[in-house]
Amino acid sequence: MKTIIGKTASAAVLVLAAGLASPSFAQTSQDQAASLDDVIVTAQRREQSLQDVPIAITAFGAETLERTAAAGIQDVAAKAPGVTLTQFNIGEPQLYIRGVGTTSDSAASDPSIGVSIDEVSIGRAGGSSLAFLDIERVEVLRGPQGTLYGRNASGGALNIYTRKPQFEDTTMALLRYGSFNEWGGELIANRMMGESSAARLAVRINSNDGYAENVPSGRNLEGGRQYGARLSMLTQAGNWTLEGSIDASRDRMDGHARIPVTAAGTAPAFVTLINSLRAGLNVRQSFSSADNYQDRDNWGLTVRAEYEAEAFDFVSLTSYRNNDYGWRDNLGGLPFPNFPLMVDDQATEDANQFSQEFRLVSKPESAINWVAGVYWFKEDVDRSERFIVQAALPIAPPSFGGDTTFSQVAENTSYAAFGQATIPFASIWELTLGARWTRDERKIHQIAVDNENGANPPVGIPLGPTGQPYNVRASASFQEPTWKIALAVEPFENIRLYASYDRGYKAGSFASGAQTAVQAATPLRSELLDNYELGLKSTIMDGRLRFNAAAFRLEYDDLQVYELLGLNLVTSNAQAEVNGFEIESAFALSNNITIGGSYTSLDAKYTSNAVSGTSILPYNGLTLPRSPDSQYTLYADGEWDMWGGELAARVDYQWTDDIFFDPSNNAEVRSPAHSLVGAYLSWEAANGVKIAVYGKNLGDTEYQQHIIKNVGVGFSVFGPPRSYGMTLSRSF
Repeated sequence: MKTIIGKTASAAVLVLAAGLASPSFAQTSQDQAASLDDVIVTAQRREQSLQDVPIAITAFGAETLERTAAAGIQDVAAKAPGVTLTQFNIGEPQLYIRGVGTTSDSAASDPSIGVSIDEVSIGRAGGSSLAFLDIERVEVLRGPQGTLYGRNASGGALNIYTRKPQFEDTTMALLRYGSFNEWGGELIANRMMGESSAARLAVRINSNDGYAENVPSGRNLEGGRQYGARLSMLTQAGNWTLEGSIDASRDRMDGHARIPVTAAGTAPAFVTLINSLRAGLNVRQSFSSADNYQDRDNWGLTVRAEYEAEAFDFVSLTSYRNNDYGWRDNLGGLPFPNFPLMVDDQATEDANQFSQEFRLVSKPESAINWVAGVYWFKEDVDRSERFIVQAALPIAPPSFGGDTTFSQVAENTSYAAFGQATIPFASIWELTLGARWTRDERKIHQIAVDNENGANPPVGIPLGPTGQPYNVRASASFQEPTWKIALAVEPFENIRLYASYDRGYKAGSFASGAQTAVQAATPLRSELLDNYELGLKSTIMDGRLRFNAAAFRLEYDDLQVYELLGLNLVTSNAQAEVNGFEIESAFALSNNITIGGSYTSLDAKYTSNAVSGTSILPYNGLTLPRSPDSQYTLYADGEWDMWGGELAARVDYQWTDDIFFDPSNNAEVRSPAHSLVGAYLSWEAANGVKIAVYGKNLGDTEYQQHIIKNVGVGFSVFGPPRSYGMTLSRSF
């Protein structure tokens, strides 16, 4: 920990010295007025400057989202320190912060990273990875958020805020065209509905032919069509403010193009066979089925009521959401029987949730800022996954192939009471104290079916050959207190130091795809996470330089671990530890140009082996999945008055070290380090007409978005190649 703090302090000294060592540059008449805009966030359930919050947080405003061509959380995650996001499919994005995350797809489990839309916690991961539509900002909070967010936030939170209705009449229309015959459009209309009411409608459509293809049919993969709409209404009546919104989206996406990638441990015979089958093909040409697909329908209704009392404000947040998805994936991406294994994976899920939160919030001018409330969440999930497996020697005898279905019907309920207060004292100090009590209840009905009815024993993998069909019901409850203690001091104006200790919690879970009735009915223990953090937040050089840093230590107790061994799922709890530091900076080079970036260093390790049934899983000392040793980003952003309008430009660079996709740390689940470059250029006329062009992955990097291991081969999905796009819009 001392080493981490020392590195962070040294980096801070170097950056500050570089800025202060050039006073002649800083004193030019033009640059004296240059400064960074203040960033307002609501990470603590009230509006605050980002620099005043004793939390490691990154915020992306609407302008940044536009200039990075961010289409969803996958585009935001890669630009925040310590964050990675990989996607098994449309319904199962896998978000990790500081090495904390999960690959569980069970109907009776929660994400480790809390994702919310307009402060509504999203229970299922597939309900959060929606295309961005009329977004105001995105906040990424790193470290446990167990006080104000509670469930699903043991490792951090990603909060999405949509634009609210305004008391004005405005319209924005946009058309888009890009690589792979991408085309689409957006329409946003805001209207006043009398003196005290307003409505806002946002609509989006997008179509893409896909950047990959099926061999030999030539049909497209990795593309599809997306539709979305949201209607919001706002009204003010005396001390009351009422806001309601309804949103819906539909995704009809092509399936994945999986590519086998061999490693040092792959059997030479398989290396030769794969190389011969794929001779002349690139990483975006696959034998994955042309019938693969990823479909999703999502809709929700949210009602927010606020009352401004004399001593405090009251907030009621009520929401219902429904998320249905289905997908089909050929997990090998190779033809059978040329390659002696084929796995056809098909899943459907129907989930709905209802949540209610009541909270009281202190007035902004209060001597002590506080928030307190209660929360209730109920979720029903009906999930089914079917595996059709064909096998041949030398991988397995043909009898080991089969047709099995795993079904789960789950009811998940969560209750919580919480409170947090920030107490200033001695003019330069602040103490933040927070606590939350959470109770989670789970009921599960799990069924494993041999669709061949025993006609070809043993039961086919992935249920067999050691498992047997089952039909079990089980229930469990979990409860834990979580807390936050943070001490902050501002010894000099706009330089704030803080130390914090946070406890995170994620309820125990039941595994999907269990091998036996005992495993299906036995829950994994709850995860507990202690986070110790030292941080610096500073805005210096007359507001031109923002430099934030944090050093942290995470101690994990009973981390829930999932690993595919062959095609069998093993589940366990393990101990883990993460040490690291993060640096974020932004510098107003002039009135027109801002440069900045971030750096993250992680040392994320298991500190114990794990036990699954009678098996010992040798994890001790291995690296946690999706935990790069280092990550960094760089950007330059500028805008100028030119040609009777405004010219804007941005360039982004991001680099990510090697990561492993599962706890084994096998060579075939290692994704090599890679970098991505993006750029944006726009010109907006005085009448609101704007034309923009952008590019992604300009270096045409080949990088893996997801890996599943089997027989020493990493069956991978590669990210999009170099792509370009342009938009034409008008605001009026």
